[in-house]
Amino acid sequence: MNAIRPTTEVVRIHLPEWRDSLAVNQEIRRRLRAGLTDFLLTGARGDRLLLNAIDGPYEARIRIDGDVGTELARDFDADLIVVLVNGSAGSGAGMDMKSGTLYLRGPSGALLGTGMRGGEILAFGPIGSRAGHRATGGIIRMAAEPGPMVLDRSPGCRTAPMQDGDPATRHILTVVAAMATFGDV
Repeated sequence: MNAIRPTTEVVRIHLPEWRDSLAVNQEIRRRLRAGLTDFLLTGARGDRLLLNAIDGPYEARIRIDGDVGTELARDFDADLIVVLVNGSAGSGAGMDMKSGTLYLRGPSGALLGTGMRGGEILAFGPIGSRAGHRATGGIIRMAAEPGPMVLDRSPGCRTAPMQDGDPATRHILTVVAAMATFGDV
């Protein structure tokens, strides 16, 4: 995972002030095209389809504070974008994800990484049933035991536990710690 060169400007989006997630996603795309790399989305309260179909060669980090709704980062295809959710994620987070990194610090709903083709999802809280369902690629790293039927009908997706002392886990925790407070005033 690359170290992201932060810009001096943090794009702040307070989600309750926006009418829908599609407009938020369009604003993020616009700012990514303008070369901005740091995004702080606050006030998430079940917003569904956040970061839907974000794709491209952009290098960025996006922090979401609050609880996101269903299908976070659906069809996400941005290898150099790292997303951190400081809250829970509804069902279907990372659905059909092709590339990128998604850190989920709270509980995740059912069908985490459904149809995933690539990328990495790191889940620190409890995970609902059928994580990785129909996934053909990518990896889901878990700090807690997943719900029933993990990797159901999934020929290519892998799961791995996050273990103390493991170099990959240490790297993950370093990235999360760095992202946990960026943009705070």
